[in-house]
Amino acid sequence: MRVGLLAILKVVAAVLAFGLVLFLLDRFLLWCESRGWIYWRRRKASPGTAGTAFLEVQAMLEPGKAHVVEERTRVQDEREDEGDPPDPSRAR
Repeated sequence: MRVGLLAILKVVAAVLAFGLVLFLLDRFLLWCESRGWIYWRRRKASPGTAGTAFLEVQAMLEPGKAHVVEERTRVQDEREDEGDPPDPSRAR
């Protein structure tokens, strides 16, 4: 009878430990998401994120596609720079 009780306690302890590990992993991933490192539960990736990542991989495998990645990066940089105040060094 004691062996059965000990086995049950071990199983319960293992399940609780596993649950604790999952909870801590979830909290860690939420913290990483709040830092902007990953997308976990609260924020969704922008629609173009997966396409851009795939294009980067394709550019590595097919060097001819590198110009597409460079152009897309250039356009994105221009969009980000549109809201910036004018650069005083270029005003002259």
